[in-house]
Amino acid sequence: MAAAQTTLDSSSFRSIDPQDMLGAILGLPEQVDDAKRIALGVSFESLTGKKFSSLVIAGMGGSAIGGDFLRALYEPTLRVPVTVIRDYQLPGYVDESTLVFAASNSGKTEETLACYEQAKRAKCSLVAFTTGGNLKEDALADGNIAVTFPGGLQPRAALGYSFVPLIVASARLGLLPDVLLDEIDEASAVLRLVRNECNAEVPEAHNLAKQLARSFLGKIPVVYGSQGERGVVAYRWKTQINENAKAYAVSNVFPELNHNETVGWSGTHGQGDPERGLVVTFLRDDREPAQIAKRVDLTKQIISRQNVSMRDVWARGESALSRMLSLVYVGDFASYYLAIAYGEDPTPVRVIDWLKAELAK
Repeated sequence: MAAAQTTLDSSSFRSIDPQDMLGAILGLPEQVDDAKRIALGVSFESLTGKKFSSLVIAGMGGSAIGGDFLRALYEPTLRVPVTVIRDYQLPGYVDESTLVFAASNSGKTEETLACYEQAKRAKCSLVAFTTGGNLKEDALADGNIAVTFPGGLQPRAALGYSFVPLIVASARLGLLPDVLLDEIDEASAVLRLVRNECNAEVPEAHNLAKQLARSFLGKIPVVYGSQGERGVVAYRWKTQINENAKAYAVSNVFPELNHNETVGWSGTHGQGDPERGLVVTFLRDDREPAQIAKRVDLTKQIISRQNVSMRDVWARGESALSRMLSLVYVGDFASYYLAIAYGEDPTPVRVIDWLKAELAK
């Protein structure tokens, strides 16, 4: 591990980031554009006009987050219920009327491959989303649709490829209105604005992502989403901090956290010093319902009694998609700068590699 950075005002962190995770993060807007182009170029003719009773998205880790985003963001608009499965087992209700999206960046994820085989046995309609591997081979051999995107990225750095094609496929198969495809272009433009403000060239004094990383340093970040899809974004922040910075973090969402976790802030004994150990970030949207905003304000009053540092981060853009992705992108940058501050290479996930190797024995 390299020495921790005392300053984040550097345009190059190559000594800590030799595989250029920063470059992958910077490329997200172009990745979104490319993912839309790729998905629009795939033929969905074999499934066009078919009626589905439900959509099940099978994936793990960074390959599954696109399914979470699709469900959380478009649940009010989707014409069928959506379930995201992070496991070896599909729900018992899947049948010929079920559409299954099998998502694996590598195409080798054993849980997703197991779900693919179950979907095939249940005669589900299948679409694979992958860079290649067994998943692509199986899908093509079985006559199913395979949406193939470029490899070489860590799954968590391939969000554009793991999310945007799901939107396009859902629209082209009649599960979402086609007009929503136009929102992808606006989201790409908003991501470029965030990149201009959070890239490594922008000094910490004017860089929200670097400021957040500084506030997280030496503490456990607690990330709260103010509602719905912002709860999924809070979870994305948590997992990005876990994998990029090799640091522990927690996340939760309003209003659910007001029915359990909020009580944890009222205790006074036995868990050390919250002021020294925790920092809270609220992911907000100025379009959130007034009742949610009130819950956030009241929760802040409860947390303030522990003298814990708190900060709001606000969504940007017009469409729901751009507003969600703007928050995602700030978190991606913040997790990267936290890795740099800790002197941690943000790319490898050696603990996961070790775990997979042990499971394979």
